[in-house]
Amino acid sequence: MGRIAVYGGSFDPFHLGHLIPTVRALETFRFDAVHFVPAGRPPHKDGHPLTRVTHRLVMVALATLPYERFFASDLEVFCQGPTYTVETVKHFRDLHPDDDLYFLLGSDSFSQIATWHRWQELVELAHLVVLHRAHMWDERLRSRVPPTLLDRLQVVAPFATVPDPDGPTIYLLDHEPFPISATSIRERQRRGLPIRELVPHEVYTYIERYKLYRHDGGEPRSC
Repeated sequence: MGRIAVYGGSFDPFHLGHLIPTVRALETFRFDAVHFVPAGRPPHKDGHPLTRVTHRLVMVALATLPYERFFASDLEVFCQGPTYTVETVKHFRDLHPDDDLYFLLGSDSFSQIATWHRWQELVELAHLVVLHRAHMWDERLRSRVPPTLLDRLQVVAPFATVPDPDGPTIYLLDHEPFPISATSIRERQRRGLPIRELVPHEVYTYIERYKLYRHDGGEPRSC
């Protein structure tokens, strides 16, 4: 039995706040594979257009290529209509029926899980690994979690030994938080401020090559 992880997100752009905590999760949980799934048309982003998903997929693929157990998934690239996390996780559950399945997400996203489509089903399909976001942790996070999930929470330190879970578990990975957001990176790029130290080198080169996140003729932001 292996350990398979799925990390879904907009990744607009993919940055070090995504990459480095996932490396910590890999080192802690000893995942056999981590699949990064750029969101196609997440319903909660309606009214806030994303950079086209093919650009976001390429940035993820370039950034994760050096890591032999990291994979970029095009699962949501060609989906028609809204894409839901529960369906993506179910897809990987069907692909790996005999493995332990984990879903990675930031603590800011986890704090809103009660608003997600079929969230009760999602938390039964996979164990959750919650990555530390500095503004949403400890008691502030717990106060926003559905009460039915509180008994599943388990704080894990980086590099700790994590035994195979007996039942659906939600791990709070207490790594050093990275105060980086995709929103702030896009704004810095728009204003001409440096972002080189905030994203993997391959992603920075790609953003510059295609003039992403600018208003001077770069790619339009669309689904």
